[in-house]
Amino acid sequence: MSTTLIAPAIRAAELAPRPPASIPTPSLPAVAPGQLWLIEAAADGAELHALSRHALDDANVVIYDRSLADRVSLALPLGTYAEPAPARSDAAASRSVHFARDGWSVVRLLPARLPSRERTRRVQDIVDELAAAKVAGRLPVTIVTHGADGVEERIEARFDDLASIVASHPRDTLLTIVIDAFAGAGAARLHAVAANGLAG
Repeated sequence: MSTTLIAPAIRAAELAPRPPASIPTPSLPAVAPGQLWLIEAAADGAELHALSRHALDDANVVIYDRSLADRVSLALPLGTYAEPAPARSDAAASRSVHFARDGWSVVRLLPARLPSRERTRRVQDIVDELAAAKVAGRLPVTIVTHGADGVEERIEARFDDLASIVASHPRDTLLTIVIDAFAGAGAARLHAVAANGLAG
């Protein structure tokens, strides 16, 4: 199945950020400016977990691996900008952190079931980029695990423990990680988008 990549159509007039597409509940936290969400998703079109779907619906920016392009093109809501991740993991991490630091809510969409070493390296690249941006190691992060048995577990941890926690989970457990890296950064200066912004 081929994917048509659509460049964003942007009006010149700047507008306030669009309101969240869904109303957060205690189990679905708000997707806020300056947040970085790392979400693992299967390329085969398997149903996204509610938290992952919620984050994709409400995020301003989605950075995705090319293997997930079909999934993103079908799931991307109106007004969201998305672009494929650079081939190098550290460059993708840098791009994601750059958007979050500028006040955007960012989802970094990763393929599910990566080999353990690759999965941990990608998370460590995000940790390194955030550390370079002076994000404190004691910053709280939320990790939600989605087990193959359907059991969901929420873990509250410190940012500097993130990579080791990720390494401790089996690869068939999907992870959603919420890092409130630049809370209070304020909303980014957004533009109206007439179509979904899937960059190619």
